Amino acid sequence: MNANELSEIHNMMQQDLATSRQLLALLEKESDSTQARDYASMSQLLKDKKPLLEQLKINAQQRSSWLSSLNCTPNEKNWNKLLQSLNSEDIQKQWNSVRNNIEHCQKINNVNGKLISRGAKSHERLLQLMRGKTQQADIYDARGSKHSTSFSGTVTQA
Repeated sequence: MNANELSEIHNMMQQDLATSRQLLALLEKESDSTQARDYASMSQLLKDKKPLLEQLKINAQQRSSWLSSLNCTPNEKNWNKLLQSLNSEDIQKQWNSVRNNIEHCQKINNVNGKLISRGAKSHERLLQLMRGKTQQADIYDARGSKHSTSFSGTVTQA
């Protein structure tokens, strides 16, 4: 790898590190907004996350392209081998920080997704109750057969 490519990798690592830190901060804000049910803030955070995710995707594609140009399968194992071959402790540390940040982002994102899903299901159930809509429930009889039953009722009437 020539000096120009080494410089590009170094710049990419710095960019990915900054981007992953920004994404992590946004996901933590999203977690707070989700718990506070601040939907307007969540909408803005989603818009703010999109360009960060796009930048991380572009850089991942560039890493794959570099590996492919070296006749290597584009995967994390080969990327780590490439970084080790550069003998640059700084780049290796940055890559480890990027990976750790992205793993942390994935964990927070999964928790946020579950919170959002749970909130949406809760709202849907409340709306069904308020509208007096039929709700299906599965009940098992003595033989273990499953039967669906309907529950309905009007909560209010004008």
